[in-house]
Amino acid sequence: MIFSGILHTSLGGFAVIRGVAPLGDLARCSEFNPEYQRNLIGTHKAEIKRFLADSQYLFFPEVVLSVSLQFDFNAYTGKRIITPVTDILSGNGFTSNVNDLKVTTVNSRLPRALAAVGGTNAPQMAYLELPEDRLDNGLKLFRIDGNHRLSAANDAKPGESKYGLPTPFCIVLHDDALLAERFEKVVFHNINAKQIPLTSEENLRLILGTGEGSLFNDKTLLESTNFGPAYYLARKLLTEIDDRYLAALKGPLENRRSLALALTQFLIGKDIVSEKGDASILDAEAPRLRNAFQKVNSIYEHQTKLAENACHGVLVAFLYFALFKDGRQLPAFARWVTSNHIDYLKPDTTMKGTSYHSHLGRIQAVDAISLVSVFESVLTAREREIFVSMDFREETKETYRTIRKTVRQINEQYELDIRLRDIRIDNFNKGHSYTINDEILELIEGSGLLVADLTFGNRNVYHEIGYLMGLNRGQGLEQDNFILIADMNTRGDELESDIGFNLKSWQQLRFESTLQLEEYLTESLEIYYQLRGDE
Repeated sequence: MIFSGILHTSLGGFAVIRGVAPLGDLARCSEFNPEYQRNLIGTHKAEIKRFLADSQYLFFPEVVLSVSLQFDFNAYTGKRIITPVTDILSGNGFTSNVNDLKVTTVNSRLPRALAAVGGTNAPQMAYLELPEDRLDNGLKLFRIDGNHRLSAANDAKPGESKYGLPTPFCIVLHDDALLAERFEKVVFHNINAKQIPLTSEENLRLILGTGEGSLFNDKTLLESTNFGPAYYLARKLLTEIDDRYLAALKGPLENRRSLALALTQFLIGKDIVSEKGDASILDAEAPRLRNAFQKVNSIYEHQTKLAENACHGVLVAFLYFALFKDGRQLPAFARWVTSNHIDYLKPDTTMKGTSYHSHLGRIQAVDAISLVSVFESVLTAREREIFVSMDFREETKETYRTIRKTVRQINEQYELDIRLRDIRIDNFNKGHSYTINDEILELIEGSGLLVADLTFGNRNVYHEIGYLMGLNRGQGLEQDNFILIADMNTRGDELESDIGFNLKSWQQLRFESTLQLEEYLTESLEIYYQLRGDE
């Protein structure tokens, strides 16, 4: 395998060969050093593969490689007092007696004006030859910059379009292996640590812009493998955002392009917006997203900390709940955010974009993913059965009906799945003998919440409350997973004397009508499931 290019000295006096070669050849003959280079990022590699597959605007800077010109002076019988690099620059060429690597030079016909660039009397062409049989036995160039670009062609075969992509390269020549490795580490650090990449907003300004200054038209954004529906919808959304009606969102809108892309990518990932939609379907989504912004703006207006918060992740989560299930969970999410001081979160001002733009919005949406996941887990963690412990008799029928009605209304209002089933054990037939008491205790242990009616002082009710309290204590949990109720209208003054002393100090929902029970129980369930603040 031979690489050809212009030979000259670069900054710092290093000898380099600069040229163009097939991407697959460069990938095949090179490797990265895991001692100082990071492992490949799977998503980044996949994005580069898509970038390479899209022939439009296919360009990137040269990959930088390094090679140590190994020579065993002890095994050499002739007279050799100059170093390999010096030999090459003087026009004599070099052949390694260790791995057969070879460099030959010829005077080129390039204009002599280029001599000042090369630092020699005449421009020279160099040919670096790597014996094929040595490539499979450890002879490799080392990658300093361009590892992800080269890795995208690791699995390509000669003849494939990706393999033959003409790729600019710079190969730095070294005399000493130890000095070569030190050079590779230092240059790798300088390239990756000292550059200041474009921020997401700066990068997206070029991509999502409209009008004459736009780099990409709508069709390209929608259909290109480098962009896609999220970019197209983000552009359409930007035309819908009017600062005059979103004053409370002034902070996050300072970087509106990053926000728009973070939102559209997040919504597509959550299937709120279809990734397979054509232009007309996506165009219809933009006004819906605008309305979501206006809903959330009205919440931010009444929350000082939220209005001061410029964190995109928090706002994207709000916008998601404004769209999800017709916004039914949005008020509950807003209360949860403020009650847990999430509105104090600050944006990461150090967040930078990457050279491959399709990753930008995903980085910005990370906080939203976490917030939505945590809040949804709060709702689902307790979406199990509610165990009702009561003395089932004629006088308690309306109480039980009211409990069922209240749970049903909570489910309908907040789109939840809190399950309440008839736990009267005498109605169950498991097909085999079992202990009713054990069955009840198993149901209590498997339920998220216990509603216990103290009205008739039933001993089983006290036993079930005590069993749950014991479970909580044994597991180190708070005693907050039961609600005590009592019907004052049915028992009157007798109620006070019937309630055991060990429960007198616990808060109880005492009611005189089923309407009052419904009101009290609704409030308690909303607090328990964190659908409202505990005010």
